[in-house]
Amino acid sequence: MALKIAPILILILFTLALGVGCTAPTAPTGGGGNQVTPAQGSGGAFSPGPVVTLPPDYFVDIQVNKNMISTNPAIDVFFRGGKGQIFLQKMLVEVQKSDGTVESKEIVRPEGGQISVGDKVTFRGTTGTDRVAVTVTVLGKSYKIHDQLYDFKTRP
Repeated sequence: MALKIAPILILILFTLALGVGCTAPTAPTGGGGNQVTPAQGSGGAFSPGPVVTLPPDYFVDIQVNKNMISTNPAIDVFFRGGKGQIFLQKMLVEVQKSDGTVESKEIVRPEGGQISVGDKVTFRGTTGTDRVAVTVTVLGKSYKIHDQLYDFKTRP
């Protein structure tokens, strides 16, 4: 019986190993992974999707700020720490802008270190509504922990 199961286990492990090897290379820490692409159709794609709550031991917190100055509608996404900081490998931030473009940047754990409280990525937002989604990778597993729309509000 064990001889029949061994080839199946080997095939499963081989398939998993191939999947792991097919991931994109990561960018250096400090938000190096900058990518801008046109948005794929606007039919519902601009609506925030579901997010998950991290297991308590892996909890990390982020903060999103959108500048309300029309000449510089910057979007800053900060890493704020948390119990799972030591396990955090990567934080991917994607911004879908009201002008139809999508930009992504990531903060990656440096070799032998960890992502630090206060690490941030900055995007040039728009004076419309922009969508910000944050996916973190903890111990090799990715979790989308934030996905919200941010309106540009003028001050009275």
